[in-house]
Amino acid sequence: MKKTDTYHTNESPLDESQLAYASAGNTSVQGSQVQEGKQPTTLREALEERRASRHAHQTDDGLIELSFYNLFWIFMVASFVGLFLETIVSYPIDGIWKDRAGFVWGPLSPIYGVGAVLMTVGLNGMKGKTALHTFAFAALLGGAFEFCAGFFFEEAFGIVAWSYEGQPFNLMGHTCLGIALVWGALGLIWTRMLLPLTMDVIALIPTRIACGLTAAATIFIVADIVLTLGAFNCWFERSAGVEVSTPVQEFFDQNFGDEFMQERFQTMSLYPEVATRDAQSASEA
Repeated sequence: MKKTDTYHTNESPLDESQLAYASAGNTSVQGSQVQEGKQPTTLREALEERRASRHAHQTDDGLIELSFYNLFWIFMVASFVGLFLETIVSYPIDGIWKDRAGFVWGPLSPIYGVGAVLMTVGLNGMKGKTALHTFAFAALLGGAFEFCAGFFFEEAFGIVAWSYEGQPFNLMGHTCLGIALVWGALGLIWTRMLLPLTMDVIALIPTRIACGLTAAATIFIVADIVLTLGAFNCWFERSAGVEVSTPVQEFFDQNFGDEFMQERFQTMSLYPEVATRDAQSASEA
């Protein structure tokens, strides 16, 4: 029987929704009819273009190109998705919705973003290694990162965002053997499943706006980090009984006061007495 033209369904013209989802820019694709500056007209061409956009951010041996662009958007995607999933998973445990964001602005949790970047950089060269090697390295890397993050916030601001006190083989309450094993499993899942998916999401950013969007988002994140650290510092000083007197303290007291900080960072506890630095001396400096 003679094949009809409708047999090759992947060559049928795209509707607007398919084109918007599948197209990742105007990157030319070798071996296809998609040329620079020409919109793909079939589903096959659009998917080839999208795949080529992702492959453009890989090295010749298939590793992720560790460029600022890739790592920045990995951080952004993981910070948002990690916060979303944590909020959903924690609801049945807490019984109420809690704000679990890590910055004063935006629905982002940098613990997931930084963790994803570290896993990407640390495990990028382990392609071809056994699952056991990847698991072990991810467990060490994730455990070390969580310890350093917990130690920094507690020593600098008296903030306890998590505690593993009472857990077997814990290290000063900042991490433990059990959570390190979780990091190991996450490292495997990240490199083999989630990282390729994340790169597909990043490839959806149109090339014509990628540079400007990245610059604007970078400025936003830098400002968010500076404001968040300043807000933590002034929250620590106020909790330690330091009088609000400087213009900087007044700014943070008016815009990021105790009520705001307690509502924004609902899963964090502040204990000025556990910090190693003196709040009064720090404010005078």
